[in-house]
Amino acid sequence: MRQHLSRRNIICITALLCSAHIALPALVPRTLTAQAASRAPAVLTANSKGRVLTGTVVDVIGHPMQDSEVYIAGTDRSVRTDGRGRWQFDEPPIGPRVLVARQIGYVPYVRELEIGGKSNDTVSLLLRRYPRTLSAVQVTARANAAVSNAQITAERLIQLRVGAGRLFTRDDILEQQPYSVAELIAGVVGIAITRGQGEIVVTSKRAGSGSVGVQGQQCQLQFFLDATPIDNESVATLNPRDFRSVEVYPQAVVLTGLAMRPDKCGAIVINSMRR
Repeated sequence: MRQHLSRRNIICITALLCSAHIALPALVPRTLTAQAASRAPAVLTANSKGRVLTGTVVDVIGHPMQDSEVYIAGTDRSVRTDGRGRWQFDEPPIGPRVLVARQIGYVPYVRELEIGGKSNDTVSLLLRRYPRTLSAVQVTARANAAVSNAQITAERLIQLRVGAGRLFTRDDILEQQPYSVAELIAGVVGIAITRGQGEIVVTSKRAGSGSVGVQGQQCQLQFFLDATPIDNESVATLNPRDFRSVEVYPQAVVLTGLAMRPDKCGAIVINSMRR
């Protein structure tokens, strides 16, 4: 009898839900919904509305880092990780940005990314301890230098947000798997690439940007490795798999933190993983 009544109740409830057009998932307990959300992967959502930038901070063996600071350099946006190492920014600023994670005693993790890009992505930030052989003063100095470099990079990326170049993130590099710098940046609007014997030459094609030198030759872009000028021959020996990101500026612009030569028109800045 109880089974019969229970079955009838189920039929009546089902009919009531169908007639009222009530979605069954709405009846799922909040606790189950929260548990499912906690298992969801951290992603970068690039929708025009309701954008959410989320991720995790872990140490070298994958343990979550609690109470780490995560911030977007060049802005006042800053959050801290929870007990599972998770962090989140609601409505983050779009465009090329620099994301930084830091905690006392650890090397700040710097990552360039394109917020509001064409696809979703997992944003996992890795922190590793400074060598124990370093003094407290040395650790502080190195951490401050890393934070300062991140700020300088963020100021340069302003040029990219106004359409004056292109940022290749670590994810872009891993997706393309280029065998050289020339292959990575091929197709960037406003530049021409020439492969010589043991060198890579990139010239500007932008009109009105000093694209022709005083000798009547095309004006070259200047290469930098971690903000240090390098020659065309050295560029040809670099392995893109060692790059954290690459910034391409096809025309003469003021770039923070770079010692630009007056005979160069634009720059290509390679940020290495070793930095």
